[in-house]
Order: sequence, then C-alpha cells, then structure tokens
Amino acid sequence: MIRSTVLALSAAALFAAAPAGAAEVRVHTAGKAPAELRADIVKAASTVCRQEVRGEALAVYLYSACVRGAVHDAVAKLNNPELVAYNNAQPAVYSR
Repeated sequence: MIRSTVLALSAAALFAAAPAGAAEVRVHTAGKAPAELRADIVKAASTVCRQEVRGEALAVYLYSACVRGAVHDAVAKLNNPELVAYNNAQPAVYSR
C-alpha cells in the first residue's frame, strides 16, 4: 500500500516564462478514505498553485487549471480505483 505521495507541479509546464523548478507537497495517504484523501490532495494542490500563479496577470484562470491538473495527476499516480472513482464523481470547480 502506498503510504504517501508527492504532489509535484512543474512550473515550466504551466507557464512559458516560469522557473524550471517544481513545487512539492507531501500528502500522507495511510488509512484515509477516498473523500479525506482527495480533500488533502486538493488542499495541497491549492497551496502549491497559489504560490505558482502569484503575480501572474491571469492568476484566477491559471490557478483553477493548475489545481485541476495537479489533483488529476496526483490521483492518477496513486492508482487507487476507489479514489479515482470518487475524484471522477466530484465537480471540477476550485475556488481561491
């Protein structure tokens, strides 16, 4: 069983003029139900994406796309069918 995953966002993939580094937040997965785990992943993605888009002219739009992409990538990396099903059933709207 996977105990933790690293939610990594590549700034270079999101923004043409962004630095080449990537932000990371570790999300512990042990013993968590899909709803709790997804909530933790969304919170981590929100934190990282807020830092990544700070100061960008279109930050509101970039932030939403960043969070959606980060959550999708983290859920896919965990390869947990219950989490994937739960994530797919959730609305894809993220707010600041």
